Amino acid sequence: MKNPFLSVITINFNNVEGLKKTVDSVIGQSYKDLEYLVLDGNSDDGSVDYLRNLEPGLVNWQSESDTGIYNAMNKGIAKARGDYLLFLNSGDELNGAIALEEFINHNQFKGDIIYGDYKFEEGFKKYPDELYPAYFVKTSLPHQSTFFKSSVFDEMGYYDESYKMGADRAFYIKCYLSGKYHFQHIPYFLTIFDLSGLSNDPEENPLKQKEDERMLKELYGTDYDKYRKEIEEEIARNKIPKYSLKGILKRIKKRIKDI
Repeated sequence: MKNPFLSVITINFNNVEGLKKTVDSVIGQSYKDLEYLVLDGNSDDGSVDYLRNLEPGLVNWQSESDTGIYNAMNKGIAKARGDYLLFLNSGDELNGAIALEEFINHNQFKGDIIYGDYKFEEGFKKYPDELYPAYFVKTSLPHQSTFFKSSVFDEMGYYDESYKMGADRAFYIKCYLSGKYHFQHIPYFLTIFDLSGLSNDPEENPLKQKEDERMLKELYGTDYDKYRKEIEEEIARNKIPKYSLKGILKRIKKRIKDI
């Protein structure tokens, strides 16, 4: 698809400084075949004044109460007109003014769910080219670096709001297990991820772990124990002592590959 029309969706609640950073990174993009939607949760920290004072036409925004992150994201999906949707929440940034243009024009840009990599304040995270059923028992993919074809939401429905912290992971799992969609990795740092969000708050870990356990059991069903065992064995195999010769060589090899 040549120059697909993109909907960038930003969720914000009382994070005006993060919102400014995110909006600047989107409206400054060289790629112009897009609409920008901002869903604010009735903030009272100046976010609404900031949005109101933006140049007309730059951002399609609304501010109203919602029941949580995924309720707001679902509102964005319902409003979006793009061929693809990208969720870039307040505080996150696109990695430079040509990030969208380079990502979309990459020779591997194809598929229904296209995911890249991201940077953060003191490092980066790269994702695998190939996924496997047990992968999502271990971790998830980066929604802030993922393009979803709009038809995926038409067919699979929206985010399950019963999951307050991991509905995006649940959606990836449902799409992957359905076998209907082409997942494609592009080795490109599309975004700069703000690690101060709810999902990275240590105080929320017990709640998140409990929700993840419920989610995985519900979505994987009778296969859950099998896949969990696979991941435990994978972790054990990869647990090489940090300062052993093998561990040092592994880190050197990884560093050379990253360079």
